[in-house]
Amino acid sequence: MKYSKKSLIVFFSIVIVLSAVTESMYIFGDGQSLFFQLSILFLMWTPALAAIIAGIVLKKERAGEEPKVKFNHIIGIRLCKIRYILLGIFLPLVYLLIPYRIYWSMHPDKFAYSGVAIGLVLSDILPLMIIGVFVNLLSALGEEIGWRGFMLPALTERLGETKTLFLTGFIWACWHLPLLAFGDYMEGCPMWYKLPAFIICIVPIGIIAGYLTYRSGSIWPAAFLHAAHNNFDQAVFDVLTAGDEKKYFVSETGVFTIVCAWIIAVVLLILLKKNSKTQEVSQEVKA
Repeated sequence: MKYSKKSLIVFFSIVIVLSAVTESMYIFGDGQSLFFQLSILFLMWTPALAAIIAGIVLKKERAGEEPKVKFNHIIGIRLCKIRYILLGIFLPLVYLLIPYRIYWSMHPDKFAYSGVAIGLVLSDILPLMIIGVFVNLLSALGEEIGWRGFMLPALTERLGETKTLFLTGFIWACWHLPLLAFGDYMEGCPMWYKLPAFIICIVPIGIIAGYLTYRSGSIWPAAFLHAAHNNFDQAVFDVLTAGDEKKYFVSETGVFTIVCAWIIAVVLLILLKKNSKTQEVSQEVKA
């Protein structure tokens, strides 16, 4: 599929303008009203709205061409194998739980379930971990339709897979920066630390999400990864962990999380490169 320059410009223009407006509503909101809560949901669906409008532009540009392009394919909504969705849920558990587990071992007094039997811990948090993924999917899907559904394939046509994975992860991270700088997102650590740490953490997570999108051909694994990440980190592990200093070690600015996320991302980049070489060899043999 060919993504035109015009459709890409439309996508980024809408994302920038609508995000600026919605983030301002969030930053200057009172934090309690329904209007404030809806602004958060709308912000996460801003990339999807931009992708849909850009997709309409692209669809009109390619009208009359054969074969006809399905609109849902333009924004990455396709069926995929269930194993990729399960992997999308499992990987955030790995790069989040390991850091939190290390931190709890270092500071047992900061862990809400310190000394409690693992069976009781699981009985309390497992329902929240499972149900929360599907609840968070409602908002995460909005971002992923834009980031991995439209932006990823459009940039891949121009830059190739590896450069696109890094760039889309960086763009995704930077999109959050106004909320970190002026809002109440990721409170608990100074600005000079959390802004660069957040970028360094989110880029590999974006690489992981992009890799799953390449392998599955669908945004669903990335959407479930995004939903699982938000749920496990913000609604489960962070709630169980006390102290502002935790942000230096865990969550989206923690050193432990950064290391774990990058290890997984590097492994996937190596697998992607090997797969690309295998495809090149296969094509040469067929030729």
